[in-house]
Formats: sequence, C-alpha cells, structure tokens
Amino acid sequence: MSLPDILSSAVTVFIDPALFGAMLIGMTIGMVFGAAPGLGAKMGILLLMPMLFSMEPAIGLVLILSMHAVIHTGGSIPSILFGVPGGAAEAATVLDGFPLAKSGRAAEALGASMAASGIGGIGGAIAYFLLLPVFTAIGRQLGAPEYLLLALIGLSAVSTLSHGSPFKGLAMAALGLLAGTMGMDHATGTPRFVFGQLALWDGLDILILVAGLFAIPELLDLARHKTSRLNARDAATGCTYGGLFRGMAETWRHRWLTLRTTFIGIVIGMTPGLGAEIASWLGYGHAVQFAKDKSRFGHGAIEGVIAPETANNSKEGGAFLPTVAFGLPSTATMALIMAAFAILGIPMGPMLTDNHPDLVVLIGWTILWSNLIAVLFFIAVLPVVGRLAYLRIDILAPIIMAVVITGTLIEQTGWWPIGTLFAISLLGCALATLDWPRAPFLLGFIMGQLAEINLVKTITLYDWGALARWPSLVLIAALAVILLAAFKWRSSAARGNLSTGEGVLAGILCLVFAAAAAISLGYPLEARAMPLLAGVAGALLTATLVLKCVTAAIKTKADRGVRPVPWRAISILALYMGLIPFGGMLAAGGLYAGLHAYVEQRSTPVRAILVGGTVAVVLWLLFGLWLRLPLFDRL
Repeated sequence: MSLPDILSSAVTVFIDPALFGAMLIGMTIGMVFGAAPGLGAKMGILLLMPMLFSMEPAIGLVLILSMHAVIHTGGSIPSILFGVPGGAAEAATVLDGFPLAKSGRAAEALGASMAASGIGGIGGAIAYFLLLPVFTAIGRQLGAPEYLLLALIGLSAVSTLSHGSPFKGLAMAALGLLAGTMGMDHATGTPRFVFGQLALWDGLDILILVAGLFAIPELLDLARHKTSRLNARDAATGCTYGGLFRGMAETWRHRWLTLRTTFIGIVIGMTPGLGAEIASWLGYGHAVQFAKDKSRFGHGAIEGVIAPETANNSKEGGAFLPTVAFGLPSTATMALIMAAFAILGIPMGPMLTDNHPDLVVLIGWTILWSNLIAVLFFIAVLPVVGRLAYLRIDILAPIIMAVVITGTLIEQTGWWPIGTLFAISLLGCALATLDWPRAPFLLGFIMGQLAEINLVKTITLYDWGALARWPSLVLIAALAVILLAAFKWRSSAARGNLSTGEGVLAGILCLVFAAAAAISLGYPLEARAMPLLAGVAGALLTATLVLKCVTAAIKTKADRGVRPVPWRAISILALYMGLIPFGGMLAAGGLYAGLHAYVEQRSTPVRAILVGGTVAVVLWLLFGLWLRLPLFDRL
C-alpha cells in the first residue's frame, strides 16, 4: 500500500464500532493481566483464543493485538507500587521504580513509566511501518532453501537462548517439529502417526496444545499459592495527578535516552530469541552506562524507569517485522499470536503481505493507537490503580482455568480431545517441574509446517547446490554462529544442572524420537523428510543428555531446587475433565471451581458453593449468552 493509503486507514479503528469496541476490551484485559503478577501476555492470549472462532478476522486481530500491546504498560504498576514485577520483562523496572514509590514519588514513577511505554510502543509501530517494505522486499527474493534456513535459525535462536542447557531447548524444538507432522500429509495424502485414530488425521489441535502446554500448568501452580494481601489503599495514596504529570514530563527531559532505548528495543524485537526481558535489561544497562552519576541507580533514578519501559514496549513493533514478512515468530509470545491468527484464518508471511495489505496496515495502527490510548486510560483509572494492581491470583486462577478449558473443549466431541488435553497437560506439568523450556516446543509445532514445506521443495524442486547461493551461505553462517556461541555460553552456564528426573525424561523422549524416526522410514520421501529429520536430531540430543546424566552420576536431588508436582491439583483437574462428558461444560466448570476453593483454599462449604456458582454464571454469560455455544451438551 502507498503512504496515502496507510495514512487514510489510520482512523479505521475509530470509525468502525466493532473494531473500536474490540480495542477497548483488549486494552482493558491487557492492563488487568499485566497488572496481575503471574498472568501476563501468554495467559491473556490463551484466554482470548477460544473466543476467536466466531469473530471476523479484523475484529479478532484488533482484540489480540490491543491486549498484547499494553501488557507491559500494565505490568509496571505492581513493579513500582509493590516491588512485584508483573512479568519477567518488568523486573528491571523494580530496581528504581519501587524505591521511588517508597520515597513518596509513586505517581512520578508511574507517570514516567506510562509515558515511556507509550512513546516506546508508538516508536515501535512507526518502525514497523517504515521497515516492513524492506523486509517484504527481502522476503520476495528468498526461495525455499532460504526460508528453510530462516526457520532453522529462528528455532535455534529461541531454543538455545532458553533457560538451561541448549540441548534441552533444541530437543523441545525437535519434539515440536515432530508433533507438527502428526496427521494427514498434504503433499502425499499419507497419514502419519495417527495410530488408527480418525481424530488424529487432522493433526493435534493448536488450542489443545497451547492450553495443555502453557495455560493449565501455570494456572495449577498459581492457584496453589496464596498471595499476601497488600494494602492497596495505602499504595495508591501517593498517586496524585500532579506527580503523574511531573513523571510524564521526565521523558521529555530525558528525551535522548528515550529515543536511544526505543531504538534498542526495536532491534531486540527483530532478533529471534530475544524477548522483552532482554530488551528491558539492555535498556536499563544503557541508561546506567551513559549516566553521569551511576550511584543513583537502584535508589530511585527516574531514568531507571524510563529506559526499560521504553525498550520493552518498542520491542513489539520490531518483533512483528519478521513475523509478518517471513512468517517467523521471534519469541514464544509471537508464536502464540501466530496461532491466534491461524484460528482467525489470517496467514503470515508473503501470503499476508501480498493478499491482505489492509490487515498488514491494521496491525501497525492497532499497536500505535493502543499504546497511545493506554496512557489516557491509565490517567482515567489512576484513583483506583492500587486496587487494580494487586489481584488475588489464587482466586482468579481457577476461574481462568474453567474459562480456558471450556473454550478449548466446547466445540470438540468425544473422549479423545479430553484425553489429549489431559495428556498434554501432564507433559506440560512435567516440563515445568523439571525446568525444561516449553517455548521451543510451541515454536517447533507452529513453524513446522513452514519448515516442512520448504524442506520438501528444497529436496524435490532444487538440488542441494541451491544451498551454495550467497543468501543461503549467509544464513548458514548465521546459523552456525548462533549454535556455536549458544553452546559455548549456555552449556557452561548450565553445567551440573541435570537431575535424575531430567535424565529419565530425556531417556523417554529419546525412545519416542527413535521410534518416530523408525516409523517414518515407511512413508514416501516427501512425507518422511521432516519426521525423520526431527526424530534423528531429537534422538541424538536427548541421548546426549542421558549420557551426561550417566557419566556425571547426578544424584536424585540436584543442586538447584525442583518445582514440586501439584498432584492434588492435578487430581482435581482430572476429576473436572472426567465430569465434562457426563454433566456438560457448565456443571463441570462450576463443580471444579467450588471443589478447588474447598480443597485447595480451605474455604467454607458456603463460600465454595458461591465460588462454583459464580464461575458457572461467568461461563454462561461468556459462552452461552454471548457466543451462543452449547454448555449443557453431554457425551
């Protein structure tokens, strides 16, 4: 689209009531989920994903992006008022934001944070508009070998930069690639890894995978821990409008720092594997490095609030560039957004930029307007900001759990989806307990289709000499540098961190990979290429982990603490899923919430009944009244 077309579409969100309403709803959810420690962007996307099936693509796009755009803005509220970061990206803000609040300058810190977040988000959106034509032009010059290498680079970067050993991250990426091959192969019509089940011919459901891998394990953990009640009234006492506007003016006084950290965030966003937390800390480090008086940092320097907040919000505009232009998500959150777009029927990569330029432009304007309106929204809710900031997560978690599971299963039929969701949830809990990264699994699953299509094209349409072209050579060199640097850095950092439990998990996965590779040998060439590659690579990686465990003679109790397994919460979850076929979604969700309140939170029977009834009403309003979906159907 031309510049006049882009500018003329700037007010599209405002003149369409449905789009404007979606943006306001998404921003409200984003602010609340950002302000509630432990929730964040991933949980917000997971909550909204089941509702996207009945939405128009543009409305769903605005809902998801407006929620995601203001998550970090909301996350600065508990970071400053209570010293509790809303997420990992807000940890740097705590260092100076909380000391400012303790010294009576909470409103000033919040004002600086809000203004910096808005400027960073708007700067990221402007960079998206300016650089997307460049990325799109590059994408049109690339062939199947280059797209295959780009997919491998993105997977390798995210996997090796994940916490722990790079072997674990790459093994999870291989498992995701393997899971993505389940179902009918579209090139040859060959059913792969279906084991005689018709339900698997369409492959694993992305909603079931995301809910089981991320949402349910995290919500089970959050629901078990009672959070202390902080005095929100006292926290909000110092939040005056005068202090707020003084803080906002600080971003102008430190305008060059604001611009530099905006640029840092944009560059970090474009780099695969580097998330908002990296952008925040690099922005903070830049502020310290160029400060005249470095001793002020950590004791209430306003620059220590401006720099990380600008960087982590500007990152989002940069992160959308490779996602939109190439279809390559740079982080796990971008992969979730891609999954949400897939539900809406929105393709990514050249298919989006060539066939849906209106949606491409809408992405940029949604990011820009959401960040700008979020500042105005925050000014309006300032009097109640303390109450918003510290929500009882242990009470919210089972409610969100019921909404997520209902949204995931409500349009499914039979026992198979329920059993699949429970099995993937157990895998997610095991990975979380043993501290294995789950983001590479999701990225491998989502990017697997792109990687497999281009792998098959490279094999069948090109000869391997295509990899000798200069773009391919550059990408191969980049892949080698990423892998070598990551293994040198992460392997030394993660040395001695393997436990016996991790060795057992690695052994089980090694057998799974080896069996999958052996089974894939019976498929045609085009159908076996990706599962064979993923199976062999995964088997080698997990075998290496098993060998490390054996040779090092790691004891059962590792040097680091292991997250406890929530067996009681898992048992209640199993009962919940078992009740769905017999009582329907509404009854099962209400009973789960009431039972959880009675068993886990030690609530009185009356209060547990009230909690269960409240959840049932929420489910009916959301899915029954609004979305008109069947809540009472039984198996």
